[in-house]
Amino acid sequence: MRFVLYLFILFLLVANTHAEQWTTIKDMVGREVKIPKKVDRIVALNASLRYVVYLQAFDQVVGVEDVEKQGSMRGNTAVGRAYWNVIKDRVQTIPTIGEGGPGKLPDFEKIIAVKPDLIITFEMENANLIQSKTGIPVVVLHYAGPEGFKIEDIKRTFIFLGKLLQREKRAQELNSYIDNLILDLIKRTKNSISPTVYVGAISARGSHGITSTEAHYPPLKWLNVKNVADETGREGHIFIDKEKLLFWNPDYIFIDTNGLTLVNEDYLKNKEFYKKLKAVKEGRVYSVFPYNFYRTNLEILFANSYFIGKTLYPDRFKDIHIDKKCGEIMRKFLFKDVFPELKRAYRGYGKVEFGEKGITIR
Repeated sequence: MRFVLYLFILFLLVANTHAEQWTTIKDMVGREVKIPKKVDRIVALNASLRYVVYLQAFDQVVGVEDVEKQGSMRGNTAVGRAYWNVIKDRVQTIPTIGEGGPGKLPDFEKIIAVKPDLIITFEMENANLIQSKTGIPVVVLHYAGPEGFKIEDIKRTFIFLGKLLQREKRAQELNSYIDNLILDLIKRTKNSISPTVYVGAISARGSHGITSTEAHYPPLKWLNVKNVADETGREGHIFIDKEKLLFWNPDYIFIDTNGLTLVNEDYLKNKEFYKKLKAVKEGRVYSVFPYNFYRTNLEILFANSYFIGKTLYPDRFKDIHIDKKCGEIMRKFLFKDVFPELKRAYRGYGKVEFGEKGITIR
């Protein structure tokens, strides 16, 4: 009888100890998930690895998607994912847990083999399936889809993930820096004359031409400008008719360098169309880096804001040296200035000129 009582007490002690090691949380889409109180080993899917790098928690990663190891993705240089430049050497030694990419499921057996405490993803539609197949808790982060981008959601993501990965201080640091950048941009452009602006050739799951744009384009949000695409009443990435661009006839045009080749091809076929645009005639067309590359690259987003701001309001940004400011932004998010790598990979930032033989950037 004493032996049975002893076993029962031992069972209660073990069960209680095990219970103390776990906690139930709500992830960023409202799912209740039981996770370890201390997370040491993680797998980050569907571009959420970027946030792990931002939070300086890459040392906790035990498995990565194959796209995070590749030097290219859909024919584009992986340099466009600025965070990749920071992890490109270390990531090669980490086991692969699947192909990766938007909508792609991981290899369940490979995930189980690397024994993560937690799986992180942006894709709610696959989270329950991954969790049921692996037995490993999965949390979903908030991600801005086609409906548009909200900086407050990004800041909430840092706080949420920072708490899970014991990086609360780093999360607060990033959020404070973001607030300071936004405040600076707003102060510099307050009470200025608002030019009309169009951003074309925006990347969205691949490269596109001049008719690819974005309503409420994030880098313009804090610059007191009029994004002509906002008139559509839509949010996020959209395609427009060329005639609409002629109708808007904006003061300035910025071209996403990821689509520059397609714009050049179109220009060579339709020179008369481009020559009718005021921004082309007056030499007010410039290149910017793609901030969408396997989801949103925050450091490039803010770098674009400063370049566009200095282009539109040179007097108000006269103290800003773009290369230095972009280097500061890269170091703050990534602890490394990868701006030189971006400049080598893409033809930005610069002035776009439309000549007889095609587009050039200087």
